[in-house]
Amino acid sequence: MTEEKKRREIKLIATDMDGTLVNDQKEVPASFDNWVLSHPDQQMVIASGRPYYTNEELFSKIKDHLIFIGDNGGVIYQQGKVLAKSGLTSEEAAFCLDLFKDDPIASPILCGLKEGISHDPKDDKLFLKQLDTYYIKRRYAEDLAKEVDSDEIIKVSVYFGDRDAESRFKKLPPMPADMDAVLAGPEWIDFVNKEANKGTALTKIAEMKGIPKDEVLAFGDYLNDYTMLEAAGLSYAMVNGHPDLKAIADEIAPSNNEEGVMQVLRQLFD
Repeated sequence: MTEEKKRREIKLIATDMDGTLVNDQKEVPASFDNWVLSHPDQQMVIASGRPYYTNEELFSKIKDHLIFIGDNGGVIYQQGKVLAKSGLTSEEAAFCLDLFKDDPIASPILCGLKEGISHDPKDDKLFLKQLDTYYIKRRYAEDLAKEVDSDEIIKVSVYFGDRDAESRFKKLPPMPADMDAVLAGPEWIDFVNKEANKGTALTKIAEMKGIPKDEVLAFGDYLNDYTMLEAAGLSYAMVNGHPDLKAIADEIAPSNNEEGVMQVLRQLFD
């Protein structure tokens, strides 16, 4: 596909957040809002492991111009409405919690439709920072197993302060039939409904909008973005991304710390 054809045909753009659109300080490029507003022919989708309500607050000035994929595909949200959702049963959530009950490093979060539920971080400053960044709506509970029926649980996320989620991910037992585990970053493992991933969510949005796959562009950096890049007609993995993701991407974008997404958008559309 030539660059001229890319510019002419792309109507739907999905970008991951952490490691992709935002830099390592979790800052959105200053030019992003204006770019979205000045390109109404391209529908922008924020596709993240973060819950939709956190990203809606982050993009409060342009939220009505965006579609949000939250919780790695568990929720599709636009202009105050949940358009689609796929979550876990209480039994599946309890299964996830049980996996790491003997791991002192593991910090699980029940990611409900309305809020996140976790243990009180107390003196764990690293975990508290994660909660402040990703779960602006949250509460603490001493026994998470008693909370699996307290909300619609969209996913279970487990944070590992030693940044060694991948080794634990490789040792996971088989998942229940309707559930998947996803390596969502060096510190994160997410447990989701098998039908809930970024690729499925992006395909649903494209179908809602009547946009064919070859008019869809996606950016990502980690393995929870794998299905999203597969669902796009044109895909970019960040140069700082996981090797397995870069192996399937059509193109490689500059680093998230160099505003790689914005560089590509300007190159293709401006």
